[in-house]
Amino acid sequence: MMPREDSPSGKAIVGGGLGNLTAATARLPFPMLTRTNYAAWAMRMKFLLRANGAWGAVDRGKAPADGVVDEVQDQLALSIISQSVDGETLLRVSKKETAHDVWEALRSMHVGVERVREARVQSLRADLDNLKMSDAESVDDFAGKFMTLVGRIRELGDVVEEKYVVKKLLRSVSTKFINVASSMVLFGNINTMAMEEAIGSLKAHEELLKGQAVRSEEQLLMARGEDLMTRGPSRGKRFDKSKTMCYKCQELGHFAYECPEKKKETALLAMASSDDEPTLL
Repeated sequence: MMPREDSPSGKAIVGGGLGNLTAATARLPFPMLTRTNYAAWAMRMKFLLRANGAWGAVDRGKAPADGVVDEVQDQLALSIISQSVDGETLLRVSKKETAHDVWEALRSMHVGVERVREARVQSLRADLDNLKMSDAESVDDFAGKFMTLVGRIRELGDVVEEKYVVKKLLRSVSTKFINVASSMVLFGNINTMAMEEAIGSLKAHEELLKGQAVRSEEQLLMARGEDLMTRGPSRGKRFDKSKTMCYKCQELGHFAYECPEKKKETALLAMASSDDEPTLL
C-alpha cells in the first residue's frame, strides 16, 4: 500500500540521489495533480523524481538490467507521489504496491484507456491537420493554438516528431507569410529546425510587415494632406473660373473648349463650306 507522509511545509526534500545538491534545489514544492494539469504535473514529477534518484522505480525502461528495482528508490518514489495527489486520488491507488503501478494508474485515470486515447489522438491530429492561419491572425495567436494541439497530442503519449511539426507549421501560415515560409523550406534545414526557431522567424517577418504598414499609412496621410492643401477649402463648391485663362484667346473666365472665339471660327467654316457647294438646278 502507498505510504502517506504529510509534509506541513508542502516541500519536497531532495535527498542524496544526486549527491551534493545546491541549497537552491534542496527543498522543492510538491506539484499537485488536478483534473486538468496532468501533462505539466507528470513533467514536474519526472524532474523531481530524477533529482531524488527515484525515477528508475517509475520508468521501468530505466530500471537495472536484471529488472530488480531498488526498494529504497521505490519507497522514495511512492512517498513523493503520495505527497503530490489529493486524498481522494490517493485512496483510488492505495492498493498499488509499486511506484510504477501507481504512476500507470494515475496516467490511465487522467489520459484514459488505450482505445479512448487513440480516439483522442486521431481527433487532435485531425484538428492539427485542418488548422490554418487567417490573414487577420497574429503569429503569437496562431502559434499558441498550434503548440497547444501539439502538446495535447504528445501528452497522450503519441510521438510527434519536431520536423513534422515545423513542416506543418510552415504549411499552415497565411498568404502574407508564404514568402518567408518558402525561404525557410528552400534554404533552411527544417529537418533539424526547432519549432521555436520557426516561430521566431515568422515573428521577425511579422515585425517587418508592421513597419511597412506604418510607413504606407504615413505616406497616405501625407498625400491626403497635400491634396487638401492644393484644393483648399472649396471642395464641394462650384469651381471659380474667374482666374482661369483660356489657351485659345488668352482671356480669363473660361476654358479653351468653351471659348467664344472657337465657336465663331466653327460657324465661319460651316458657312464657307456651304458657299462652295454647287447649286442644284
